[in-house]
Amino acid sequence: MGWPGLAISEEHGGAGFDDLALAVLIEQWGGHLAPGPLFETAVLVAPAVADAAPEPTRREVLPALADGSQTATIAILESAAEWRPESIRTSAVKTAEGWVITGTKHFVTYADSADWLLVAARTGDAAKDISIFLLSSGNDATMSHTAIDHASGTPTFTVEFNERRVDESRVIGPLNSGWPLIERLMQRGAAFRAVQLAGTGQQVVDRTVGYVKERRQFGQPVGAFQAIQHSLADMAVSVSAVRRQAYRAVWSLANGSPHARRDVARAKYAASTLIPEVCWKAHQAHGAIGFTWEHDLHLYTRRAIAWRAEFGDARFHREALADELIG
Repeated sequence: MGWPGLAISEEHGGAGFDDLALAVLIEQWGGHLAPGPLFETAVLVAPAVADAAPEPTRREVLPALADGSQTATIAILESAAEWRPESIRTSAVKTAEGWVITGTKHFVTYADSADWLLVAARTGDAAKDISIFLLSSGNDATMSHTAIDHASGTPTFTVEFNERRVDESRVIGPLNSGWPLIERLMQRGAAFRAVQLAGTGQQVVDRTVGYVKERRQFGQPVGAFQAIQHSLADMAVSVSAVRRQAYRAVWSLANGSPHARRDVARAKYAASTLIPEVCWKAHQAHGAIGFTWEHDLHLYTRRAIAWRAEFGDARFHREALADELIG
């Protein structure tokens, strides 16, 4: 249906829409818990390749990502699970044939099915001497992946690079200057994850409203009780607040707003705190059925709990917001 190419330029086989159009799709993707690496491909890797890759790499990779024949994901986080340059220990060593990458990446979603991995590796001694490489995926002696039992239910892996060779043309952006690109990835990931959480929260509210209209207790629908009504009102207000902040963050990033970092921090902080709370209130409104494996509600709660930590948790973005306001 052309969804991965929604925001890829027409020149490279996409539809040429903007990030706000992509955000509408991602919100629905989160609301329906749709499987597949659309988020990783369309939100993270495709823009990075479009912005920083050499033109031959763009012509090779972007059309395949746009039409969905290939997918991609990112391999950034390591054992510390922090978005800081000091946390990158995976190394890339220059050779006559190109580069050799060695190290371990954690929390790599869809590593078993993605065709491309965007990998951060250390290429110098300074703290921010980080470079970005686009690697073809695989599972062999030089690159292997091990499944992680992740709370979200999304296929997630630890990926090990054992002297994985990569051509010099696969360097994305300037050598030793990859950290700004990683920061942009983190900002985009946080903003769009907030949009996705808004979609998840809206679906939880809609399902809960439908349930309390049908479930009867003491001769009337449980939705007739004031306590349930107040809780549902709070849930709806929380989702609305997250959606507004999330779309503001996406717009700020897309338009180069000087307040983009502040808007992203607000959005992800709100999403990480409010949407899990919405899910717990939904469990309470559902009563016992809401705590069973047979009911779908736990699927939304698992995503909300897992996603609240991705691309910076509430504490991370609260500190980032404080830095922006003080600065």
